[in-house]
Amino acid sequence: MLSRSQLLLLVVGFCLNAAVSADVDCSKRPPFVNPKTCCPMPDFVTAELKEKCAKFDMAPPPPTDGDASGSFESKRRHHHPHPPPCFFSCIFNETGIYQNRNLDEDKLKSYLQVIFKDSTDLQTTATEAFTTCATKVAEFEANLPPRPGPSPPPGFPICPHDAGHLMGCVFRNLMKNCPDSIRNDSQQCTDMKEFFTKCKPPRGPPPSGEDM
Repeated sequence: MLSRSQLLLLVVGFCLNAAVSADVDCSKRPPFVNPKTCCPMPDFVTAELKEKCAKFDMAPPPPTDGDASGSFESKRRHHHPHPPPCFFSCIFNETGIYQNRNLDEDKLKSYLQVIFKDSTDLQTTATEAFTTCATKVAEFEANLPPRPGPSPPPGFPICPHDAGHLMGCVFRNLMKNCPDSIRNDSQQCTDMKEFFTKCKPPRGPPPSGEDM
């Protein structure tokens, strides 16, 4: 049985740990670290699929007006760009994983067993991420007001945004819930994870935002 002094030390230690974990200054973004450094994993898209969908692998240029270019949102997108929706529409159509806003769990499982063949932990985490995010994207889009979306820049095809939203959500989910077996626990990675886990962006679409 613990003595009174030992019990006191445990309580103090717990309180200090809680204070440290809660002490995240959301006004100060930590130095940027490539997410793949903190959660090293194979590319989700195979070389064969990249070649098939190469013509869709384009992202619109960042905003150039003064307000947008200096905003938190523009910096967040610079470091964590939203995946090109047409590119991932192509990827999902080729694999059959996600079509017409429906997730095919059997095809997802087969694909994850190939690309993440060395980590069953990663397969499980990715499956949970896709399932959670597909539901959230569907809920988000069902609540969108009935209005036309912005026109794409000249030269860009018109594609539904749900594929890009889904992949953005899945990527962030994987970074937050990176399996212990592959996670990098360096101080930089820990600071980055705590910031994006506890600090909400001032604005931005929910499917690729902090709640996912």
